Amino acid sequence: MLQANCCRVQEALRVLEEYGKLYSTEMAMACKQMRYRVYTLESNLTGNQRQQKLRRSPLYLVTSPTDTLLSTVEAALQGGLSLVQYREKTADDLTRLHIGEKLRQLCHHYDALFIMNDRADLALAVDADGVHLGQQDLPIAAARHLLGSDRIIGRSTTNPDEMERALREGADYIGVGPVNETPTKPGKAAAGLDYVRYAATHAPIPWFAIGGINVDNLQEVRAAGAERVAIVRAIMTSENPTLITQYFLSQLTHPPIHRP
Repeated sequence: MLQANCCRVQEALRVLEEYGKLYSTEMAMACKQMRYRVYTLESNLTGNQRQQKLRRSPLYLVTSPTDTLLSTVEAALQGGLSLVQYREKTADDLTRLHIGEKLRQLCHHYDALFIMNDRADLALAVDADGVHLGQQDLPIAAARHLLGSDRIIGRSTTNPDEMERALREGADYIGVGPVNETPTKPGKAAAGLDYVRYAATHAPIPWFAIGGINVDNLQEVRAAGAERVAIVRAIMTSENPTLITQYFLSQLTHPPIHRP
């Protein structure tokens, strides 16, 4: 009953927010902020442990294909990682199902969240904690219908318009980037630090800066306002994933360094 009524309040505030956009920018912004406060309150009152763990996770590992996938992820988990996304664009569904199950078991053994990339059906099949969707993937409402209200749904965004759309559709978190050009997203222009700065002042839900972030540029991303980052190559290709994970976590739990 509590969850149902929270949803009604959020929908009512969403309607008022849209109405306010026509007549009063201040009213629209106030309704938006109230809607996300109700969302946070609902998560806390209903004891959604996934949402609470998401908010406590400053570092997000997005995997890339490698022969040492399981051992690399486990090494990062041993370094304190609490959020993992399995990203595999070329393998067949049976392979992704098999590896997804192993990764989910591994993550849950270390009390970490496990997210499937792109596919809500596979997320459900392997009992993942959620799914991460790109701009061309399933609409968030359809994924929510499949996964229910307890699982996490994230969305990639590259600009303020995509962010606002993801917020309206009910994303639990967003990716912000790519901050730098990266082979993970071939042909995709970098969104740059300006978008990170925009997210820092406009995103009311958890967001992760992503795209070519490593030990050399982490501090400038932090100085732009990022409190959470998603990492691919810097961990997946590291000779010591445990150590590099500990390094990232130590940096993300301290104030950023502001250089003149």
